[in-house]
Amino acid sequence: FKNKKVDQATISSQNEQNLETIKDALSHKKNNVRNRLNDDYQPGSRERSRPFPTYIKDIANIYIPESLGKVIDSYTSPDHTSPTVIHIQDLHTNPEASLNLAGILDILIKDYDLNLVCSEGASGIVDTSSVSSFPDKETKEKVAKLFVNSGELTGEEYISITKYPNLPIWGIEDKDTYFQHIIGFNKITKFSKDSINLINQIKDKLNNLKPTIYSKELLDLDSKELEYEESKLDTAKYLEYLLSRGQACLSPTNYKNISIFKESLSLENTIDQSKIIKESQEILSSLQSILKDKDNKNELKSLSIKASLFKDKKISPFSFYSYLDELAMRHNVIIGTGRDLSLKYQDFTNFVSYLNKINSLDSNKLFNEIEELTYEIKDTISDNNNQKLLTKALRNIRFLESFFNLKVSNEELEYYLKDKDSFKESWFKSILELLDSASMVSSPDRSNSILRASEASREDSVIDKNLPDLENFYELAHKRDLAMFSNAISEIETRKPKLTALIAGGFHTQGITKLLKDNNYSYVVISPYSKTTINEENY
Repeated sequence: FKNKKVDQATISSQNEQNLETIKDALSHKKNNVRNRLNDDYQPGSRERSRPFPTYIKDIANIYIPESLGKVIDSYTSPDHTSPTVIHIQDLHTNPEASLNLAGILDILIKDYDLNLVCSEGASGIVDTSSVSSFPDKETKEKVAKLFVNSGELTGEEYISITKYPNLPIWGIEDKDTYFQHIIGFNKITKFSKDSINLINQIKDKLNNLKPTIYSKELLDLDSKELEYEESKLDTAKYLEYLLSRGQACLSPTNYKNISIFKESLSLENTIDQSKIIKESQEILSSLQSILKDKDNKNELKSLSIKASLFKDKKISPFSFYSYLDELAMRHNVIIGTGRDLSLKYQDFTNFVSYLNKINSLDSNKLFNEIEELTYEIKDTISDNNNQKLLTKALRNIRFLESFFNLKVSNEELEYYLKDKDSFKESWFKSILELLDSASMVSSPDRSNSILRASEASREDSVIDKNLPDLENFYELAHKRDLAMFSNAISEIETRKPKLTALIAGGFHTQGITKLLKDNNYSYVVISPYSKTTINEENY
């Protein structure tokens, strides 16, 4: 090194190449704004080097192709030395989601050095060697897909069998708790059919009361809600309809994601792609000139690598443009204080704001908020107590249908636990009697005929007597949260992997992420894409 001559021409040439790489990354086209300026990029035939994890400081900004899934939540621990856990939500016995999960694992293994998978539904080592060692690759993949389609292989087992036989997969269940859950599940399947039959009868009777109990405004809202649920009305239009009727109900505290969604739609309308690319290139040119003048080789190299990672779809647009925005602010390329910026790069800064909004949006919570807002507006526009009671009864019977089908979320479970008495048959019976009278039905013997016919064939309530078993089922699910977290952390501490995936169903997300956060672990939640539902028979 002492005697090595400095080739200034080569260094200058490399700097120019770095700038061209950055400009090239910014000028590729896109199909629409939601694909964030990088979906049509086609990699060249030359093999590209793997990104260095050092330059991917925020794993939450990893790029997952929309065809495979998306990042829906993340948390960065104040303790930057703590490991990061990638929690991938598993949609059980859904072949499309399982294969997309395998695709997500493939990206994490190749590009982010993932080297441990912690898996729900198993205990201890998951050994696929008896199948992964089969020499005929084509046959092996075909047979593995058959077992994924039948629900007998998970996405992580599929990727282990077909591509990464040495990938460590560790089952994180507590056997006793898991098999208690299985026993509870089997018990519920035996009584759920009779319960669902009665629930459907009550639901039909409540729906038949709408024309005589609901006002025209409530019926209109009910009709729009049905269109939205049947995907005949998209989210933006339904939300616009709701807000036109319930603007006073919208609290940023209670409806954070609706507020973010509204703001992102407003920002989206201001986006001009050609101006964003032009302004980005101008910012990059200014940055390169400043960094060269300051002889800041580290930041110049970092900028080049970030651009290359973005171009190769290794980091998200949010990650790259946020980095570029921060760097430009720090070096006074964008003049201003805070977010009160110069108009010179207004399109660029608006686009960064838009990406910030989109990145902070939790789509699962957005849909929960829309449902909650719908009920709040119904309550607000109700003219009398009978209308409010019918809305509540319909909401509660709808919950029971999901409850007995084991398809409730944590938020829905919390709603039930706040007022359990309003989910009993006696409560529905009293509401039906009251509303039947109020509706002035011409046939007086119609009142409560459904419940009486059901009661004639049984001594005990098919709903009330089974509610404790359902509650116990979900209590066991929360116990499994703790077991899976504890066993995963134990294995992480033993193996000390660079990056870990924890795969479990979406119901466990709330419990597992809370435990991770409380114990100072950074995490990222990824939801695999699927346009299909689970196979109930296989499940």
